[in-house]
Amino acid sequence: MSKSVYSIVLDDDVVSIIDILAAKQGTSRSNMINRILAQHTSLPTAETMLSDVYHSMDEFLSENSSLALQLLGNGSIINMRSALQYKYNPSIKYTVEIYEKGDYIGQLKISMRSQNKQLINILDSFFYLWAKLEMSFAQISEDEFSFNDGKYRRYLRAYDCNDYSNYGNDIAQYIDLLDKCLKEYFNFYPISTNVANQNVKRLYANNITKNIIRL
Repeated sequence: MSKSVYSIVLDDDVVSIIDILAAKQGTSRSNMINRILAQHTSLPTAETMLSDVYHSMDEFLSENSSLALQLLGNGSIINMRSALQYKYNPSIKYTVEIYEKGDYIGQLKISMRSQNKQLINILDSFFYLWAKLEMSFAQISEDEFSFNDGKYRRYLRAYDCNDYSNYGNDIAQYIDLLDKCLKEYFNFYPISTNVANQNVKRLYANNITKNIIRL
C-alpha cells in the first residue's frame, strides 16, 4: 500500500486530540490520521490488515493447536515455536512475514537451532515429502518453495479477498497441518521411513482443505 505526502489544514483543537490518541496507541500523528480516515471510509490500512491476520491466526491456533504466536518488529513478522519428540526435544520455529502488496500475501520460513546433522537430514527428508504433496494437491510451483540444511521457505499466495482475517485463518490452518504432519513424521521415522511417509500422506490428504490449497 503506497503512501504520499499531502498538505492539509486542520483545526488546532483537532490536532491536539489526534496527538493524544496517537500517544495512547504508540504511533505517529500521520499514522493516527491515516488510521482514522481509513476507518471512516472502511478502507483497510497496512496496520489493520496485519492486525486482522494476526488476531485470526491467534484465534484459530488457540482453539486447535499448541502453537503460540509472537509479533516481532512492526508487526509484519509472526513467530511460532513447536517442540519435536526427538533427542533433546529440538525446537522448530515457524516465521510468517506478511506483505502489504504483490502476488503473495507473505512467506513462511521454518528453521531449527540444532546443528545435529542427522536431525537436519531427517528434516530435509520431511520437507522433500511435504513439497511433493503441495505440488500435487495445491499445485504450487518449484519457484514458490525451497529447502536446504533443515530450513524451508514457502511463499503464501494472495487471492481475491477483502477480509484479511480470512488470510490469517488460512495461514493458521496451513501451519497447524504442517506442524502435525512434521510431528507425525518424527514419531514414526525411527520405526520405519516408509511408515512415516505413508502416515504423513494420509494425514495430509485427510485434512487438506480448499482454504489451505488456495494459499
